[in-house]
Amino acid sequence: MDKLILSLGGTPWLNLVNTTYTSEKKTVDILNDHSTAQAWLNENGFFHKEEQRIGKEMIEDLKSLRERCKQALKDLTNDGKLSSTSIERLNQQVKNVQIGLTIQSDNEKTILLTKGITPKDDLLYKIIESIFHTIETVAVSRIRNCEHQECQLYFVDTSKSGKRRWCSMELCGNRQKAAEFYARKKEMK
Repeated sequence: MDKLILSLGGTPWLNLVNTTYTSEKKTVDILNDHSTAQAWLNENGFFHKEEQRIGKEMIEDLKSLRERCKQALKDLTNDGKLSSTSIERLNQQVKNVQIGLTIQSDNEKTILLTKGITPKDDLLYKIIESIFHTIETVAVSRIRNCEHQECQLYFVDTSKSGKRRWCSMELCGNRQKAAEFYARKKEMK
C-alpha cells in the first residue's frame, strides 16, 4: 500500500472515505487490518502516542462514520448540499461524542481548543468537524473524484487554477499520461 493514499484527500473525512479503494482489481479496506488502520490514524494526525492503539470498537465506529461520510459526499456531489437524511445520520453519530474545551497558551498566543474527552471521541469529533469545515470553506465543485478510470479516490482541489484532475500525479496522473501517450503512439502506426 502506498503511504500517499492514506492522506491525499486533503481533509480527514475524505481520507476516511478513501480507506476503501480498488487495487489490482481487488477492493482494499484499510480499516480491515489493524496495522494499516493504525498507519491511517498516524498519517492523518491522530494518535501520535505509542500507547494509543486502535481497538475493534473504534474500527467499527470508523466504518460506520465512513458510510455516513460517503453519503455526505454523494449528497454534496449530486445536490451541492447535505440531505436531511445525512444530517440526521451525522446527528445520531455526534450524540455519542463527548467533547470538552481547554485553553492552550504559549508566549505568542492563547487559544480555546475543542477536543474529544477520550481518544475515540476526539477522533470522531475531528472527522465530523472536518466535514462541516470543508462545506464552509471549500466550493463543492472543488471536491473531486480522481479522473483516472481505475481510481475511486476523492480529494479537495486546492490548486490555484482549480483544474486538478488526479488524486495524485504519482499515483494516477503519470499512469494516465503514459496511457494517453502510448494510445496516441499506437494510433500513429
